[in-house]
Amino acid sequence: MSAAGRSATATSPQAGSDTVNVMPACAHDGREGAPVDGDMPEIELVRSLPGFPELTRYVLVRLGDGDDAGDDPIMYELRNVQQPMVRFLVAVPTAFFPDYAFELDESQCSELGLTHPDEALVLVLLTIGDDRASTTANLLAPVVINARTRIAAQVILSGTDWPVRAAVV
Repeated sequence: MSAAGRSATATSPQAGSDTVNVMPACAHDGREGAPVDGDMPEIELVRSLPGFPELTRYVLVRLGDGDDAGDDPIMYELRNVQQPMVRFLVAVPTAFFPDYAFELDESQCSELGLTHPDEALVLVLLTIGDDRASTTANLLAPVVINARTRIAAQVILSGTDWPVRAAVV
């Protein structure tokens, strides 16, 4: 951890029982734009994602079983509470990019209320291609969630060479 910022590494959303990441496996019923379960903890974005003004309230829905051989799930749906049809596929980046890490500056940490690196849950937005080989992850602008407070932001990294479109293989 540097004096100017705090390290952020991608941690699994299964970090603790009271964090934003504990979602019931049945939370997603497979219907397009299914209503959001009122019992799911909300994530509040400090600013909306580009192209989706005024949509700041989301829930994190676990995709897949994640129960096989004790494996933690790595894929999630970031679903908007106000408009459930607005959904983003996100993933734990270290599942595909084991060396993925970056530092947040003091203003970013302050904005998210992060006081310790372990509070940061890092997810990356995925863009699904025509086939698996053309699916990409946005490593330059991860979504960082304070797992304690559930405050989040898409953070644009500076001073790094992480790509906007990294092939997920």
